[in-house]
Amino acid sequence: MRPVVDAFIAGDAAAVVELLGPEARFHSPVRTYEGPEVARTVLAAVVQVIEDRKLTTIHETPDETVAFFTGVLGDRPGEGVLHVREGELTLMVRPLKALLKGIEEMERLLG
Repeated sequence: MRPVVDAFIAGDAAAVVELLGPEARFHSPVRTYEGPEVARTVLAAVVQVIEDRKLTTIHETPDETVAFFTGVLGDRPGEGVLHVREGELTLMVRPLKALLKGIEEMERLLG
């Protein structure tokens, strides 16, 4: 599951979705996106919105990986958590002002 985290940190949304597989599911702070096509589109926007991603801590078990990272959303510094399980990626972002800035930018990118 570490390769999913590495691809996300590198900004490679297509690789993230490919690694998640045909049942790819992305749980964003706003909603869940199911299927590789929609997950690819949304994750491509996410890696544009969360800039300067840096991995800070990672915890791995055979069944899941949890990674903490920092990044910038617009002009707001933020922290995030990725939780990866078979076919699923969950993203959490804080603080609220950074999350809201990210949501605003996602709406602009995805229309």
